Amino acid sequence: MGFLAAIGRKSQFMLLAGLLGGLAFPQAAGFLRAHLTELILALLFFAALRVDPRRLGLTRANLGHDLSVLLVSQLVLPLTVGAAVGLTGWSGTFAAMLILIAAGSPITGTPPIAQMLGLNATIAMRLLILGTLLIPLTSILPLRFAFGADSEINLMEPALRLAAIIIISVGAAALVRLGPLRTLSPLADEALGGVTAILLAIFVLALMDAIQRALLSRPLYVAGVLLFACLACFGLQIAVARIYCKIQPFADFATAGAVGVAAGNRNIALFLAALPAAEIEPLMVLVGCYQIPMYLTPLVMKRVYPHLCDAGGRRNE
Repeated sequence: MGFLAAIGRKSQFMLLAGLLGGLAFPQAAGFLRAHLTELILALLFFAALRVDPRRLGLTRANLGHDLSVLLVSQLVLPLTVGAAVGLTGWSGTFAAMLILIAAGSPITGTPPIAQMLGLNATIAMRLLILGTLLIPLTSILPLRFAFGADSEINLMEPALRLAAIIIISVGAAALVRLGPLRTLSPLADEALGGVTAILLAIFVLALMDAIQRALLSRPLYVAGVLLFACLACFGLQIAVARIYCKIQPFADFATAGAVGVAAGNRNIALFLAALPAAEIEPLMVLVGCYQIPMYLTPLVMKRVYPHLCDAGGRRNE
């Protein structure tokens, strides 16, 4: 317990280890790719164990709030990005990737990343579940911007599969918390954070196998792609969290930060599962580079979020 708690207290460095491991050992990444479903189940189960289901806040007001946030972030935002791309005449893989990032639902790592940052993991969990359920509806128009009106993309099956995984893992954790594990000691909570950090590091390692080859053959191109991915990921987080603070006059950094993490860390894997093979291949380096800023979020954004809601006494430090 003490060892896992120590890892939990330094959890952000486990993600860095996973990223470096994926770059150094792509064979391990390829092996782990076949077990993503099991990794997602375990990751969400242990992350959800740290959330008391009696405090999930499944009220009409909270669900209305979450639905509003997701409609803006998963529909209005990508449509705005797609319109801007169309008006400027920008095309190609970078333009398509930017629209995909804007249109995606929150990644499965959103709740544990929020926990690592000291943000509101309950809101992050709700946004993850509801955002995944909404993705077949909210992504229809943005994907037409990215790949044309004639593109045949069906997100229903992969989205429902991921939603089932999320509901099973979170539901199982809720049953454990309502039964044998009704309360968590501080040490147990930190130990669960350590388990989550280890699983998240393994998960990100499994997504990095496309990077090493490109890094050896086209290092300058990869550097440019990585810069683009960092600007998209961190830029979306800061912009959405800051706008949320402006709209919600009494928002604290824990709530605004959870919304920002959900907005900037998007699940591109759902789109890859639904896209034709010819559309996927040009995007793989961008997808791999996008994992890097997402899983560096606990390191990079730790000192940023507390200052995004700093007016009018809205900070919650």
